[in-house]
Amino acid sequence: AVTTVPQARSTLNASGSIASTGPFQLVIAKSANRANCTVQNTNASNVVYVFFGPIASATQATSVKLAAGQAVSCAAGGVTLADDVSVSGTSGDTFYAGSQ
Repeated sequence: AVTTVPQARSTLNASGSIASTGPFQLVIAKSANRANCTVQNTNASNVVYVFFGPIASATQATSVKLAAGQAVSCAAGGVTLADDVSVSGTSGDTFYAGSQ
């Protein structure tokens, strides 16, 4: 029999606001040890774009588009993305970003 024991982890809160309309900004650095991460658009109306991968390759067309209140996770189906996580949107808009 296989027994799975959860590992205790602390959450790194990297929440903030969009510094400048248009360009992507790094919010969670690449980590091979990442267990999970979540980015949520916490502003009232504008969209936030989330890109997984090198920030130099980030475009809105290749990003996850989050409407107000929506979130995206780094983990799905037993796989966790270890890439850089960057966001873009409208200057001053807020987001939650946490990783473990």
